[in-house]
Amino acid sequence: MDSQIVNQFVRATSSVFGRVNNVSLLKTDLNYFPDGCSFPAPVSIGLGVSGGFKGQFFIVMDEVVALKAASVALAGKPVTVYDRLVESAIGELSNMIAGEASKRLLEMGLDCDITVPAITRGKDFFTANACFVGKFECEWGGLQLIVKFDSRAQIK
Repeated sequence: MDSQIVNQFVRATSSVFGRVNNVSLLKTDLNYFPDGCSFPAPVSIGLGVSGGFKGQFFIVMDEVVALKAASVALAGKPVTVYDRLVESAIGELSNMIAGEASKRLLEMGLDCDITVPAITRGKDFFTANACFVGKFECEWGGLQLIVKFDSRAQIK
């Protein structure tokens, strides 16, 4: 069950990121960390999940990836400074990924609600809870997807 849930987030991230940004996102790694994990997080977007299961997922990216995504959202206008506009663009991108993941989970029988994104910048990502971490690469740089949840998810 755990891998089925995580794969929906992985697929949603790859699909939406590629479709919206017209950039191929290549998954390079997917690991399970039973005792949590910690790593640098230049830009981190966190969203909560409730309903069919409870948990959180995070998208962690290099700042240059956030700037490029914002540039795409502005129809190609170059964005060189991280500001509220960039946060709005990456927040919306994460909402689209959450929506796609939620749709995929519903098809599995897990009706979930996703919270609004919380964005942090320049802090290390840390969790003491078990989590899955997917690593992705694209021509803009690196991106990580962290999924952690209560493994007692119930299929309806």
